[in-house]
Amino acid sequence: MTDAASQPFAVGSVAIPLILPILGYLSADVRVMFTVHLFLGAFWFGTAVLGAVVLGPVMGSLSEEANAEFAEGFVPKMNLLMEPVSVGVIGSGIGLASMMGLLASPTPSLWAALVLAIALLVLGFGPLHKFTAGMFDEIAAEETDHERLSDLNKKYGMLSMIELLLMVAIVVTMSGLRWGF
Repeated sequence: MTDAASQPFAVGSVAIPLILPILGYLSADVRVMFTVHLFLGAFWFGTAVLGAVVLGPVMGSLSEEANAEFAEGFVPKMNLLMEPVSVGVIGSGIGLASMMGLLASPTPSLWAALVLAIALLVLGFGPLHKFTAGMFDEIAAEETDHERLSDLNKKYGMLSMIELLLMVAIVVTMSGLRWGF
């Protein structure tokens, strides 16, 4: 998958989302950590919206060959990028909560955010990863089974909508944190 995405892309897509939260935490500046968390979170959320609302339906409407060609370039990059981004977002969120002293007396909103973050990780590293890896295997096969590729894409799309709903819920918990709930 690294070769399909290109090695420089693979290195950057893993290193940057994982290094930024570490640098934010080491800065000991809440503003820096907040910015890192906001940047990575906005990227993750935006990608989820784009994938669930735009790319999924577009891919579903393409011909079999066009769908396979698009997925060949798209799937390896997304698979390599989004898992480190999710870990970076959640890590920076936990680091930010620690820097702000919120872990000393967690509120219901903080507990809810943590539960939702764990659910998002399980979803991303579990079934979503399984479906994208299956799509990659199908694309890389000598003879692409377009029916299986389409089925995996549909399942991925449905779970992407669940991921998006969980992300909206986590944004609500962040508002609750802001207002002291």
